[in-house]
Amino acid sequence: MSQATSTNDPIRTLMQKGRGNPYDPAYYSEIVKPGELVDIIELSPLTLTDRRTYNLLIANAWDRIGEPIVHRIAKSALKGTHQGNERIEASLLRLMGTIAIVTIRKDGKSYKRRVQLLGPSDESLEKDGFLHYRIPEELIEILQNSEVYARLKTQVMYCFESKYTLCLYEMTERRIGLEYKQTEEFTIEELRGLLNVPDGKLERFADLNKYCLKVATEEINKLCPFYVDFSPIKKGRKVERIAFHWFPKTSSGKRDAQILIDQHRIVRRAKLRGLTAELPLLLDFGTEPPEK
Repeated sequence: MSQATSTNDPIRTLMQKGRGNPYDPAYYSEIVKPGELVDIIELSPLTLTDRRTYNLLIANAWDRIGEPIVHRIAKSALKGTHQGNERIEASLLRLMGTIAIVTIRKDGKSYKRRVQLLGPSDESLEKDGFLHYRIPEELIEILQNSEVYARLKTQVMYCFESKYTLCLYEMTERRIGLEYKQTEEFTIEELRGLLNVPDGKLERFADLNKYCLKVATEEINKLCPFYVDFSPIKKGRKVERIAFHWFPKTSSGKRDAQILIDQHRIVRRAKLRGLTAELPLLLDFGTEPPEK
């Protein structure tokens, strides 16, 4: 994460460069994601696949994302860990239909901008064809003025099994480089919005904590080069706010995380889900652990 070093010398997000090949889950690479697209509230919550797809579309367009042009990407580049293209169309439709609330600054004041995440797209009917897509001009304006960003490690991104984990991971990468700051407080509604918990779901704090915060925290703490944690702030017996904490791991902690990332997907998933006792059976039959 980076911010401007001074008001006279801003570090523009669009000046940053990604690294490696983000389309291959087996290799290390980094995607630059503007902070304005990290701390957003989706009015129609996206799936884990949708968010990964959007990150890849950003990475593909990055060198010219500040221009109102049509970008092109091979459909095969969007498959990620899936074997076919069957999920691409569904993700594109959700991305095109999703309105996000983005906080922006104009004339020294803060505003909420409601903006479409993805513009029109043309998908080739050929299995190995291309997708042509646009970034909405209202979003381009935001990106041109961005000075805060996250560097997303794609090897880690492909390992997550929960959309809440990916949301929390992006939030942390946006903040991990902040000097003298390792905690931030949110209201429950603010945190629900940033983690894109659907309306009507996990409304009690106990449920939010069990099925969202703890799930995301456990995955991140096993797979990432940093630790995260949440602590409730109560008034009486009621949880009013939640403190979000983050701090880097030691060298050995980072090494353990990378070892887990590098393991076979079946082994890694079993370890993430606490199914290590079933590993011999899973490996013999070449199957994946059952869904929870």
